[in-house]
Amino acid sequence: MRLSSLVIAALLALAAPPALAQERSIESCATTSSFKAAPSRVITLNQQATEIMLALGLERHLIGTAYLDDAIPERWLTAYKSVPVIAKQYPAREVVMAQSPDFLFAGFASAFGEKRLGPEKDWNALGIGTYVVNAECRNQHPDDVMITTAALYTDIERIGALFGAEDKARALADDMKARLAAVAGSNPGAGRRAFLFDSGTETAFSAGCCGTPALLLQAVGLKNIAADVKGRWADLAWEKVATADPEIIVPIEAEWSTAQEKINHLKADPVLSQLEAVKAERFIIIPFSQTLLGVRFVEGVEKLGADLEALK
Repeated sequence: MRLSSLVIAALLALAAPPALAQERSIESCATTSSFKAAPSRVITLNQQATEIMLALGLERHLIGTAYLDDAIPERWLTAYKSVPVIAKQYPAREVVMAQSPDFLFAGFASAFGEKRLGPEKDWNALGIGTYVVNAECRNQHPDDVMITTAALYTDIERIGALFGAEDKARALADDMKARLAAVAGSNPGAGRRAFLFDSGTETAFSAGCCGTPALLLQAVGLKNIAADVKGRWADLAWEKVATADPEIIVPIEAEWSTAQEKINHLKADPVLSQLEAVKAERFIIIPFSQTLLGVRFVEGVEKLGADLEALK
């Protein structure tokens, strides 16, 4: 029995990859990528990019992930494990090319550095789309101006639109806004001096004036002891930390530098061990992924706020 042309057309439509109502473009700092259908062979190059995809339920579009900073939350673990990990850190260009991707999504501009995957425009010339999270666009967010959560909502909106997940993107952003507003309203930090300790022994790698780590402290009402240092991150002399005598210390938990290693360093140093926060063990540990402007930033704010309340 012959199928009617309408039935055949319907069957072909069901078999085809998800098409967009019209061609869509996604702006990535200084480049733009256009698509006739939602990308179906996506590689994420950093954890926060991977987690945006997972939070929007887009794991079926992923063919590879790379570069974890810490653990993937339990709620996304099954979806995450369904996607191959193609590199422990940044993959080689040849490894990426072998996967035949149609979209590369990075959480740091460094992913497209000359010694890493190479410039976005080179991939775009091959017909492979690219996107770097908006917070990394220095042409839009200079290092001497405090970053805001608007950059995160831009990412969620753009990725949601590209993959036809606008409703999920809107719900995710609205939930984050409400949760952040709730913490800000309680002001658990109440102006207390805080030192965010990312890594380092000779000097302290910490939050500068204007990046997401500083925004994390600000979101709960804490006063960053390096607020006068230009940049998103800052290398602080230990003398500056000692002089500031922070009331709260926020050690970052990361694969390359654990929170316990940093706490041990502070306690072993004859000067730093006398800091008010060290003697009172006022440490609040935050995973590195929650200091970035990704979908888990709100969890970092909530954890920092709840632990501050407990310290009271």
